[in-house]
Amino acid sequence: MNARLRDDRGAGLVAGLVFMFAFTFLGLIWLAGTVDRGISNQSAATSIAFQAARAGAQAAQPDEIRGGQVQNLDVARAEAAANEAAARLFSSYGLAGQASAVAKVDGTIVIVTVTIIDGSKTVRGRGAAEAVEVT
Repeated sequence: MNARLRDDRGAGLVAGLVFMFAFTFLGLIWLAGTVDRGISNQSAATSIAFQAARAGAQAAQPDEIRGGQVQNLDVARAEAAANEAAARLFSSYGLAGQASAVAKVDGTIVIVTVTIIDGSKTVRGRGAAEAVEVT
């Protein structure tokens, strides 16, 4: 047997361990980035939903709010304001993937549900706001 080969005992084991740890480390880095993006999208969805609902609730007539007479919001106006605010926020957040918002008005309450689809991950955020007199 060649003298050079006798000194290489265990080299295959060391190389195998190095590759195993390298792939494990790269997998953990990929997983951390994916989980982080999902959490970020969830936070963005909730924030956008709340802010859009607030914009919709502000569609009440100022005189009605001051007089404490708000019975029902103008549904079309409130939904339009909420959807417009959500669209502006989607672009300002710079979200990857698809994003959509659905506004629903129930009396003086505006409820907005935001859905963000990023790859195979779908997150939803929900926000609600009520038009009330502030004294």
